[in-house]
Amino acid sequence: QAAGAAALLVGAAKKAGIELKTAELRQALISSARLIDTNRYQVYEQGNGIVNVPAAWNLIKAGVKTTEITSSVAVNTLLSGLLATPGFGQGIYDREGVTLGQSYTRTYTFTRTKGPSRNITYNLSWVANDGTFSSPSSVVLPLNTPVQLVVNVNPSSVGIHSAILNLDDASTVGIDYQTLNTVVVADQFSAANNYTVVKTGTVGRNQTLSYFFRVPAGTPALKVDFSGPSGAAGTGQARFLRWHPYGVGIDSNGSTACYIPATDTCNGSSRTTSNPIAGVWEVTVDGRRTSDAANIPFTLSVSILGATIAPNPDVIGSAQANVGVNRSYTLTNQFGAFTGRAVGSNLGSAKIDRPTIANGATQEFQVTVDAGSTALTARIGNPSDANSDLDLFVLNSSGVVVGQSADGDSEEAVTIANPSGTYTIRIDGYAVPSGSTAYDYLDVFQNTKFGTVAVTDADAVRAAGASWTVPGVVTAKVAPAAGRILLGNVLVRSGTITIGSSEVHVLSVTP
Repeated sequence: QAAGAAALLVGAAKKAGIELKTAELRQALISSARLIDTNRYQVYEQGNGIVNVPAAWNLIKAGVKTTEITSSVAVNTLLSGLLATPGFGQGIYDREGVTLGQSYTRTYTFTRTKGPSRNITYNLSWVANDGTFSSPSSVVLPLNTPVQLVVNVNPSSVGIHSAILNLDDASTVGIDYQTLNTVVVADQFSAANNYTVVKTGTVGRNQTLSYFFRVPAGTPALKVDFSGPSGAAGTGQARFLRWHPYGVGIDSNGSTACYIPATDTCNGSSRTTSNPIAGVWEVTVDGRRTSDAANIPFTLSVSILGATIAPNPDVIGSAQANVGVNRSYTLTNQFGAFTGRAVGSNLGSAKIDRPTIANGATQEFQVTVDAGSTALTARIGNPSDANSDLDLFVLNSSGVVVGQSADGDSEEAVTIANPSGTYTIRIDGYAVPSGSTAYDYLDVFQNTKFGTVAVTDADAVRAAGASWTVPGVVTAKVAPAAGRILLGNVLVRSGTITIGSSEVHVLSVTP
C-alpha cells in the first residue's frame, strides 16, 4: 500500500513537471498521514498513521522542502549498550528505570546540518501525548551547532506512554523533523501487594492487551496464572504469552498455541520461569480469532517467588565416611505465598576459587569427571569490577566447545548432562574496564558415590514472610580428589520449580 501510494505521487509529480526527491516524497507522506484513534492504538503501534495520498499531493504541489536534522538522547533498555552510540538513540525509549509518580528529564541534542547559515526557529509539538512528555514550545537551531532541549517525563499510569515530537519551521511546507518517544511504566512487586500483581479485564476477539512487570535482580522464579475461559460455551478462548526484557517471546505464539481451553500441550492456566533475568517483562493477553465470545473476561495474576535458606553455606569441617551428620535448616519465604517444600541433593566434587583475570585475558581450569556422574556445572560471578563482562566456555577433551554462557555481564553458568572424561573450563576476560577483576569460580560434578544431603519436609502453603525449620542429614561416602571439596544443596521447590537454594560444604572426609 505504501509503495502504491508513493508510485501514484511520483507519477503525478512527473506529469505535473515537479522534480520530486526521495526525501521530499517521504516528508510529504509522513507530514500528511492521518492518525487512527489513539485511544485504541498509540503512536508506538501506528507511527504517523494511515497514508493520505491527496493530502500528500497537496504538500508536494505546495513545494515541500527538506532539511537535515539529527537528534541524540539517552535511552534505557537492557539492550542500550548495543546501539550504534551505546546508551543513546534518536528518540526517547525507556523500557527500564521508569517509576510511577517519579518524574525525570531527558536531554535531547539536536543538530541542523543543512540549510541557511542563519538561525532557524522550529515550533515543537507533541502528537498523541497523554501528558507524559513536556518541553519548551520551540527550539532555535543554528547551522552545524548542537543545541540541547530538556524534556520532562512524568507518566500518570502504568503501561506504555508514547508520543511523536515534531519540529516544524512555520515558513516551510511539511514537518521538518520528528522523533518517536516511548516509556514503559512497569508494575512493581512489593510486600504491600504480597509480591503479586493481579489484572482483570476483558480482551476482544483477535485483540491483544499488554502488561509490564519489573522483576528484581536475584528473583528465583516468575509465575503467571491465568483464568477466565473455561471451555464452557460463551466463555471464549484466550491465552497469555510472556516476553523477555529483550522483547523476545519465550512461549510459542503459534495460532493455536497456549489457549484456554487447551488446544496443545502448553499449560494455558499457569507457567513459571526459573531464574528470570532482571528487568521489565511483558505479559500479553490475546483473544483468539475464532473465540465463541466477542469479549472474553479474564484474570491475570503475576507473582515472584523465592525463599532463603540458613545457614548458607552450611560448612562441615570434617565428616566420617558413611556416617550421617545431623543438621538443621531454616527456610524463609521472601515473596508471595506458594505451596512448596525443602529437598536435598546428591553431593558432588567441587572446586571453589576466587581468581583474578585481566582485561582481554583467558584463564583455563581442568576437571576430570568420574564415571557415572549425572551433571557437570561450571559457574562464575560476583566480579569485584561490577562493570566487567566475563564469558564462560566448557570444552571437551577434543577441544570442542560443548557449552557456553556469554551475555553482557559476568554472571554465567553452564551445565553438561551425563558428562564423562576431562573438560576444560575457559574464562574469557572480554571487557574489564578497571583492567582486572576478581570473581567467584565454581565447577562441580554430581555423583551418587560421594554421598547425599537428605532433608525431611512435605508440601505446605508457605505464606509471605513465613519461616519453617527442617531437619537434615549429610552423609559423605568418599573423599573427592585433592584440592576439591564435597558440595551439595538444600533446595526449596514449588512443584518442579526451584525457588531457593543453599550450599552444603564438606571440607574433608575421614575413613
